[in-house]
Amino acid sequence: MMHVAETLRPWRERLHIDSIVAFIAARPALAGSVALVLLASFAYWPLLGGGMILTGDTLHAWRIFEIGRCLDDGQLPCRWAAELGNGYGLPLFNYYPPLPYYAGDLLHRLGFSYLGAVNALYVLGLLGAGLAMFTLANRLWGALGGLVSGVAYVYAPYLALDIYMRGALAELWALALAPALLWAVYELVTSSRSRYLPLVALFTALLLLSHSLVALIVMPAVAAWAAVLLASKGRSAWRPGLMGAAAALWGAGLAAFFTLPALIEGSDVQLENLVRWPFDYSQHFVGPGALFFERTADYGFLLGGPGGTPVQIGWFHWALAGLSLPAAALLWRGSKRLPALAIVLFALFFASGVYMTTSASESIWDTFDSLRFVQFPWRYMGLVSLAAAGLAGAWLALLRERSLALQLLVAAALIGLLIGSGSFYFQPLHRCTVEAGRAIPCAGSDAEYFSSGPYAASEVGSILDYLPERVSVIPERIAERAAVVDGSATVRVTDAGSDSLSLRVEADTEATIQASIFDFPNWRVRIDGEAVRHTASAPHGLITFDLPEGTHLVELKLEDTATRRLANSISLASWGALLLVVPIALLTPSFVAWRRRSGPGWPGD
Repeated sequence: MMHVAETLRPWRERLHIDSIVAFIAARPALAGSVALVLLASFAYWPLLGGGMILTGDTLHAWRIFEIGRCLDDGQLPCRWAAELGNGYGLPLFNYYPPLPYYAGDLLHRLGFSYLGAVNALYVLGLLGAGLAMFTLANRLWGALGGLVSGVAYVYAPYLALDIYMRGALAELWALALAPALLWAVYELVTSSRSRYLPLVALFTALLLLSHSLVALIVMPAVAAWAAVLLASKGRSAWRPGLMGAAAALWGAGLAAFFTLPALIEGSDVQLENLVRWPFDYSQHFVGPGALFFERTADYGFLLGGPGGTPVQIGWFHWALAGLSLPAAALLWRGSKRLPALAIVLFALFFASGVYMTTSASESIWDTFDSLRFVQFPWRYMGLVSLAAAGLAGAWLALLRERSLALQLLVAAALIGLLIGSGSFYFQPLHRCTVEAGRAIPCAGSDAEYFSSGPYAASEVGSILDYLPERVSVIPERIAERAAVVDGSATVRVTDAGSDSLSLRVEADTEATIQASIFDFPNWRVRIDGEAVRHTASAPHGLITFDLPEGTHLVELKLEDTATRRLANSISLASWGALLLVVPIALLTPSFVAWRRRSGPGWPGD
């Protein structure tokens, strides 16, 4: 052995092996993060192939386009999507979480095409999920255990389903933020340091702004996580408890510009459209056999084939979750109580998520009316996937005192199993290109995508989403911005913004004008600067108003309701506080000293 070591020494020196090993050993979080990005490549590589992947939701690029129009017009926050709803406009972003689309607009402004921005958002969501899980599990199980858990989360079949079949971009982003929030809560409670308070607030807000239904599913788990951690601190729990409550309120304030109108103004749109067939929860429970034993990536029904949503946990994901339970007892006996509690909590999240996915929980769904809007009980698979991934690396916490070679061997074996068994889920059914005569036409360029193809088909399917309450019959695709419905007049459009319309009307007689805009609070009509009353036409719910004879300048503008103004003010104050607090924290001597103690890696190394 000595002879072999001496023989290899020149090569080790030439390749700087010892220096590389020392660098990695000193920076385990950085090394683990780089390794995770590389190991995740089998999952995200198909997204880099160009074009558009055919999924159940092909409207993401259009939503990015609409957000961009809002920002260009100064409509901030964006609430009205002017080109949706057959061109009559929908209050989409008053109810649908906007965060991924703001990020997509930023990517577009940096040079990405709209379709390229969508694919980039999927990649960022998937890598964000893996890195957030790695950060959380690194704190619990160590760097190698964190790497195993991060890989397990990336290769969870449900995340593949969100990307390559459902096209559930917003849900993917929310599932990426969930472990980040759990990590921030863990650090806040265990350290009692106020520097984590704005992080908990920020991750809370970003989760709420990414996907409301995932937040509804995840927040009880976060509350249970915080409660158990606080209970473990005994009498000293009061300080982190108060900070946690403050962080939760702060996070709600950061997201208030969206959450308050979405909650309070629900009666202004036809929310019942979201829970009618085929979105009735009672039709979407999944049997335990399918969850645990099905293994398929057949997304063929997107092209009209048979079958449904192939919801599954993944063989090695549930197997590793079950095998982790004895580790909790061993860690508890070894006085490593926080990792042991984390295993128990993850196991409870896993079990409760499976229960809520199956018909055994139907009585709960029947009892709590708000659960109807989750639509699909199998959305709880996001929580199951998070818990299974967290548990996947738990045994590495027990091996931290053993040889590095043994730890590397176990970690490599688990990672190999997870990637080998999970990578086949991450393949698109069809990449959209321009192909004449296809039953479901796809487009290869932004211009074609927005003018025809999958956008047109998807918009028809989504036009009922957040349809204003006054619309009884949906009119045909918009032909003109405004029309004369009574009297004699000439109407000319002088400007059309994302939330406004300006007209010059020359009326030979008294006239009634109908704008091609769905009525919704607070659309205002002003004639020559004076506000006038308008009505919603029956049955189409379009803004209709009278004007006298003569030449007039007419302006239609969506203004904020009292609820929206209050929500905007709360969020403005909350974001202002965050922008003030973070620089102060970064400049304080205690923070500088903490960074020096933490070394070059991430916090918690």
